[in-house]
Amino acid sequence: MQNSKAKMDEFKTRFMDLLHKQTNRQMKIPAMGFSDYFIQTVTTDALSTTTKTTGAAAAENSEEEVTDGVQKSDQEILESIEECYYSADSNPELYELKKVLAAGIDNQLIESTIAQLRTQQKVLTKQVLQNILEQRNACSSEFQAINETQKKLEESLWTCQKARSYLNYARTNLTTTSLEILASYRKREVLKEVLDTLMAIKKLRTTDEELQKLLADHNYSAAIELLLQCQSSAAGFMQYNCVQSLHKKLQETMLLMEYQLDTVLNEMVLNFDIRKYAKLQEAYKLANKSLIAMDQLHINYISAVHSTVNAVVRGYSEPNAEEQPKLLYEQLCEQLSADKIIPCLISLCKTFWTILASYYQVVMWHNNYKLYTQQEESDGESPDLYIQQKLKKGQSRIWNDILNKVCLFLQSAKLTTLKYDQFIQVLSIVQRLKKVGVEFCSEQSEKLIATMQQQSEEFFRRYHICCVEEICLFLDNESWTPLDSFSHILQLPEFRSVRHTLRRHKSPTTALLASSNNSPISNNNCDELVSVHSQDGGGSSIYGSYGYFLRFSEKSSPFDGGLDAAMLEEDILSGIVDEASCYFSEESDDEQKSLQSKEFAEDANNQLLVNNTALNVLRCIGRYLQMCKLLHCISPKIVASMLELLDFYAYAVHEIFGKDALVATDNLYTPRLEQRLRAVETNVLTQIKVWPLNFSSLINNELANPDTLYGLPQRIVAIEAGRSMFQQFHVLQHYLNHLLPAGDRPALINYLEYSEFIADLAKPVYTCVASRVIDLSAILAQMAKVKWDVNHVTHQHSSYSDVLNRNIQSFAMCLEEISKEVSIPSKHVWNAMAHVATHLLVEGFSNVKKCSAGGRALMQLDFANFMSFLELISNQKYPEHRAYVDVFIKSYYFSPEQFEQWIEQQRLGDEYSAKQLTNLIQCVCVSDKRTRQRLLQLLEGVATSVTPTTTPHKNNYNAGSNLSNVI
Repeated sequence: MQNSKAKMDEFKTRFMDLLHKQTNRQMKIPAMGFSDYFIQTVTTDALSTTTKTTGAAAAENSEEEVTDGVQKSDQEILESIEECYYSADSNPELYELKKVLAAGIDNQLIESTIAQLRTQQKVLTKQVLQNILEQRNACSSEFQAINETQKKLEESLWTCQKARSYLNYARTNLTTTSLEILASYRKREVLKEVLDTLMAIKKLRTTDEELQKLLADHNYSAAIELLLQCQSSAAGFMQYNCVQSLHKKLQETMLLMEYQLDTVLNEMVLNFDIRKYAKLQEAYKLANKSLIAMDQLHINYISAVHSTVNAVVRGYSEPNAEEQPKLLYEQLCEQLSADKIIPCLISLCKTFWTILASYYQVVMWHNNYKLYTQQEESDGESPDLYIQQKLKKGQSRIWNDILNKVCLFLQSAKLTTLKYDQFIQVLSIVQRLKKVGVEFCSEQSEKLIATMQQQSEEFFRRYHICCVEEICLFLDNESWTPLDSFSHILQLPEFRSVRHTLRRHKSPTTALLASSNNSPISNNNCDELVSVHSQDGGGSSIYGSYGYFLRFSEKSSPFDGGLDAAMLEEDILSGIVDEASCYFSEESDDEQKSLQSKEFAEDANNQLLVNNTALNVLRCIGRYLQMCKLLHCISPKIVASMLELLDFYAYAVHEIFGKDALVATDNLYTPRLEQRLRAVETNVLTQIKVWPLNFSSLINNELANPDTLYGLPQRIVAIEAGRSMFQQFHVLQHYLNHLLPAGDRPALINYLEYSEFIADLAKPVYTCVASRVIDLSAILAQMAKVKWDVNHVTHQHSSYSDVLNRNIQSFAMCLEEISKEVSIPSKHVWNAMAHVATHLLVEGFSNVKKCSAGGRALMQLDFANFMSFLELISNQKYPEHRAYVDVFIKSYYFSPEQFEQWIEQQRLGDEYSAKQLTNLIQCVCVSDKRTRQRLLQLLEGVATSVTPTTTPHKNNYNAGSNLSNVI
């Protein structure tokens, strides 16, 4: 009944909601009424004033309302209701008060508004009632549904009461026999459970003995599996005291087993065993600790890196270092002596290799074997995936820790105190370690490269200074005599490791030199087989193309055996893609001897002229080349130092043999030659302490001896040795380009393009001899005595021409004697002689005060006689020197306009000196004072505007005032 009453209340509520919804759907009911605002704003005065007229106005308004009601329909009245009455947020009372009181108090307006509002309320009420009547049918149908629901509820109540009565009947009629059956069944189940418990306890006691046996046999996976089964079985019988003690013992056994597993896992770091590791992983999987074991394994590897390095370095430290156990790793490295740096570094690398090889095998094992199947991984994230990621990250971390230790060792150890061969061996070890890093984790070891680059730059800077000072020592003791049995750079032991590489990288320049100078490099060596250096004594190996981790294990390492010889010969170019193209396997000693004997037989008639100093420069370049091969990162600096050695030799030759000329040699220096010599003064001489050297003995003896043409054999050996040295350096061009970065190659190409360097250097050197052979003062004096203003053309040349020819003839005879000792570069020597002689003639011709047409013809006759004799005895032609004198003589024949134009051209050049042009103007314009003054002023203006510059390497010796401008 209570439910029925609740249903009726709910129905009434829903009915009223329905009425409201229907009403709101069809029309809007405004809110009406008055507020306190009206009471507050209307004063008592206004009320007293309007009281009198209220009755009459009310009667009128009622009549008006009737009239309006007749006139307006209900729909129009509803539509006339303003919108603010339909808004829930509006205040209609305040709105009406403001509207009627907007223009003051108007009683008539108030009455009319009240009447209008009443009319609207009546119409609205009427409309609402009409809507209610329209919804009456819906209300009746809803009441009928409620009655049906109440009827169904009554039927349900009756069904429930009947079911309860049946249940009470069944409970009261349950028999005692059924209860006894149930009790017997329960007792039987309890007895079976007790029997199973006793059997399980008995089995637990027997499995403890089996567990100890498995532990003794190191079968950890089976032991953990049995232990887990026992623990799982014991968990169901913890109510028994014997089982509790047994469970505690099993837990202790589990802890002991985990400790033993961690111990064996730690042994895998330095002694990896694939069988043991497989059993360990299976055991950790059963213990559900595979991920924890992997974390512990990485900790063991990192700990091994830090612990083993201290032990290794401490073993090579001084004896007193053992008494100071608190020394840091870098302090131990600083205490290493120079002779122990390389053995200690090798031991460190071997230790690191053992750790890396073990870790590499761990990675390979996990790549080949999966601990968990796909069904086991379906519950969550794959443990194997976590292990793979952990191993991948661990590779970089372990390698970075090793790099930090190696870099700290290289920075703390005194590498700059090592010798060349020792430092090269350090480079080889470090480079091999870098390759191990690339194979291990694809790391380029930039930190190691930067550290080694810093150490290498410091070592090479010091070593380069030592090499320059060593060359100075050779220069100081040089006899300037040629050496025998040198035909090619590959004969030197410093180039042994790159012999095949140089043949493979034969450049067009090398081929040209080989064809023009009979170079001993043969063309049939470019197709030799390429092999990679191995640890088997330097021969090729079938394992050479494989990585270190496939060729070696943790028992052996790339740093074992043959380090002194093998590592120095191994091609370990850094940063070059095609390494195989840069290295050929070296043959055995017998093969080398047979090959060298063939080369020497071919080159027996093609010897190169070198001296001890030039040979030592080539050897230094060979050592530099080996360092450049090992240190690709500083190869530009090393190649630049090679060029400095070549330029320093040329500078030394110039200082010794090119500064004793009796004439000025300023116009013999080309801009590029001056640039090279100045660069040596700026970059090389400032770094060495032994310069300048004392060459007084050579200068006072050989260079002052007229019997040897003032040291011409020594000068030739010096120049030609430099030429041979530069020629052999061209052999290295393509190989050096291969070693250099692309941005640094143009500098080398630009250097080698100046092929006339030695030829330009030879000009002032040979000019010093030519200026001493000719008696300059005597010839100029004889030329001054010649009468040049003759009126007739003579057919006999002057006497000074014979003297000059005799000097040339004497010079040729001396050259013939000297050629028995050393090969004469006739072209350069005779060119220097022609240069001095022709400039001497121009100097003599320019000193003529008066010259007639016959005198000019005599000049041409004398010059033709000299040139014919010079070309005949030297067997050469000198068109440039001939034109130099011809133009000067023919200037006498120019018309005034042509002569002025020619002077205009010559005043800006350096072919003729200002003194020679001045004398020429005075001689030609002897009768034309105005033209002579104009040309002299023009020439003097140019002379004063140009400031002469002198360089410390140029010759400033003069043989009197008349010889100061011969050349």
